[in-house]
Amino acid sequence: MTYQAMLDRARKFERQGRAGEAAAAYADAAKAMEARGDWTSAVAVRARQARALAAAGRTGEAQRILDAVERAAASMTGEVRAVLDAQAAHVLAAAGRTSEAARRAWAAMTGFGSLQDHRRADAAGVHAARLIVRDAGPRKALLPLRELLAQMPPGGDGHRRVAELLADAERRPDRDHDILVTDPDGAPWGRLAAALAVGAHLAVGNGVAWNALTDDGNDRELLERDWGITDTASWREQMDRLLDANNSDPAIQMVLDRRGRGTDERTWRSAIAAWCEERDIGRETVREVVELSGTILRYESRFRADGLLPPGGLVESVYGYDFGRAVNMARWGLNSGYCDAEEAEKCVLTAGHRAHQVYPSWESFSAGYVLGRMLRFDDGEFGEWYERSLTGHRVLAEDPSSPWRRMSWG
Repeated sequence: MTYQAMLDRARKFERQGRAGEAAAAYADAAKAMEARGDWTSAVAVRARQARALAAAGRTGEAQRILDAVERAAASMTGEVRAVLDAQAAHVLAAAGRTSEAARRAWAAMTGFGSLQDHRRADAAGVHAARLIVRDAGPRKALLPLRELLAQMPPGGDGHRRVAELLADAERRPDRDHDILVTDPDGAPWGRLAAALAVGAHLAVGNGVAWNALTDDGNDRELLERDWGITDTASWREQMDRLLDANNSDPAIQMVLDRRGRGTDERTWRSAIAAWCEERDIGRETVREVVELSGTILRYESRFRADGLLPPGGLVESVYGYDFGRAVNMARWGLNSGYCDAEEAEKCVLTAGHRAHQVYPSWESFSAGYVLGRMLRFDDGEFGEWYERSLTGHRVLAEDPSSPWRRMSWG
């Protein structure tokens, strides 16, 4: 197999999100180059191998390979140094060393620029800008973004995209959460974008782009801490539960399903009790689920007062809470190397489709999502969990650039 065929194979794996296989393919290509004495090419390919390993979550191994090739490249050309800087930025970002990653991406931009390689200089500059925002937050990123932009040739695509990031940072409130972020390179319209927007509540809450599946981070720590996910199998198990709306307490949906249009509270409570009695459910459990109906009514009343529901509006399903999280689970799984890009996109589309089957509008979906979240975390307090969820709803329902304003439901 020729060098080019080996590299094409590795790049194909990368495009498919199969980072581990891409790393192995790059390693094979580098070994072949080293055997032929083509050290310059081998160094560049080893750097690409390190990046693929980092994308697969193997950051320690990636850093060791990168350290080795940097020593080997100490006396090589400026182009090789620029390539190493560009790949090092991705490896360091995956390891959580965002500030260092931004410096290396900036150095790559400078190196490629000195070689008049404007395409790669633009890519490195945009990468540096994104890392700066992630590391410093939008407000503190303003000065370095302006300095970076000043070093980029006006009129180029990279200059335009960094200018957009700077303008977005200037518009943002002084916080890194509860904000709408749109990736200019992400899906802007269409079926995938509409499905990604189903996960926008969490994206807004976390201050990440709602319309992108990948970023330079690694979400393994989050998945292990909050979900107990440590490998592909446990990620798949949680994803399936979310897509099947089986992650939340099933009692909530059972209670909602016992309520018909126009049903008063007493009739609703009687219907819940009757359903439980038919199934020989214990008295204490019956009491708890009947009381749950009262909690739901209190939330719905507050939702109507705060604009989460229209006058007289009710929540008919909390499945949206699982579907919204499924979109983000796809993002986290991809960034952690637990699935490839094709699988992540498939999960997002499934979550979007199922949400569209259950709800008639963005607003009804949002109310269902928020109720599901409140019944898990807020415990009837209308505290920080509620206030932040309400903020997310208002951002998505009112911001002119929100996907909920720009795309119809379904």
